[in-house]
This record gives sequence, structure tokens and C-alpha cells, in this order.
Amino acid sequence: MAKSAFRLALEEAVTQRHSAQHPWSDAWASGKLNRRILGEWVKQQYHFVRHFSEWIAAVYANCPHQEVQQFLLENVAEEEGLIGSGDFKPVRHTELLIEFAEICGMPRAEILAAEVKGELLPELLGLRSWCTVQSRRPFIEALPGLLIGLESQVPGIYRKTMPPLIEKYGFAEDELAYFTLHIVADVDHAEKGYGIVEKYATTAEQQATAVHLVKEAASMRRLYIDGLYRALVEQPKSKSLAA
Repeated sequence: MAKSAFRLALEEAVTQRHSAQHPWSDAWASGKLNRRILGEWVKQQYHFVRHFSEWIAAVYANCPHQEVQQFLLENVAEEEGLIGSGDFKPVRHTELLIEFAEICGMPRAEILAAEVKGELLPELLGLRSWCTVQSRRPFIEALPGLLIGLESQVPGIYRKTMPPLIEKYGFAEDELAYFTLHIVADVDHAEKGYGIVEKYATTAEQQATAVHLVKEAASMRRLYIDGLYRALVEQPKSKSLAA
């Protein structure tokens, strides 16, 4: 069945700003990072993704439609390890992320303490603040940004960055459960997100707002990985040259 003009506009809003097409993702995919840098990435990423279920739960609390509530509740339950994602056993997604960091040599305690120690990037703090504000908006405005602008990108990013973890960085496949799970689970989440937004954004104004918020969400993610690239790739390189 042909896609609607609205669906195509939503998809284009993501494609034009997709974080898979960014110097950070390119550096990762080409093998220019190392396990220490990947551990530092987790130190930042953990303090983003650990709040995602809170944002989805906030949308759930303000949504009047039972079928949408059911989907959002399942999303939260998967994130928190209360139910499995597809064929995956129940496991808290952030726990898999920390396990990957520990394989990289980044201690769990250092990840958990990063916020209170003031180690989070300002770009990450900006993205989190944006998501918090969005989660309090009416559900038909909150979901385009959270589910389409952000979550729908994840499979495409990890399809690019996961194979090099084996081929260039020497990880075993069973050490990459966090990435494998999100390549599979977030495809389903994204498709359902598109379906909900298409069904309930029925006016021209609602649709224009949805497309705008998808663009904004994708841009906010890019600002975050701009910060990652500067802090973990460009600045260490500059210090090395200075030395």
C-alpha cells in the first residue's frame, strides 16, 4: 500500500537529519575509536536512555486512548525488563548497556556516578531537558519527537555501528546484546509510533506540528553526538598533536 504524504514527510524529517550519517558514527564504523572511548560513550548514553521509559510513562499518563496507552505501557515494560522484547528474554535495557561498558573496561560505579560528578556533556543535558519537556505535551505532540524523531533512528544507527564492533574492535557477538536487541525491538516500536501518529494527527495543523517536532528531535540528537565527537574524538586528537 502506498504511503501517505504525511508518512513520507515524517520519514523525510528523520532521513535528512539521521545520526547514522554523522562524523561520530563514521568514526565508530571505520574503527577510529577504541574501547576506552566506547566506554566513555556509555557513560554519557546511559544517562540518556535510563530516562526514556520515564518520558514514555509521562505520555502514557496523559493519553486518552486505551490502545495507545497499551503500546506505551508495553514499551516501558520492555525497557525496564518486565517483559521480553520479541524473542529476547526480559532484561532491563540499561543493564545490557552497562555490561557492554564493563567489557570495554569502564567500571559500573564510574558510569553511575558521572552525573553527580558533573561529567555529563552539556549537549546531553540539553537533549534530556528537551525530552522531558516533550513528554509533558499532548500525546500527539510528544510521540512524534520521542518515537519517530529519536527511537526510530536507533536500528539504522546500530546496523552501521554494530558490525565494526566485531570486525574492527574485537568484540564477540554475545557481548553485543544491547545493540542486537535494539536493532530488532526499535523497528517494531518505530512502526507502531508512525501508525499512532498517522491515525491521531488528523488535521493539517497537527500534522505540520508533528513533522516539525520530528525535525527538532532529530536535530537535538545530532547536537548531542556533535558533543560526543568533539569531546571524545576531536579534543583528544588536538591534545595529542599539541603534545
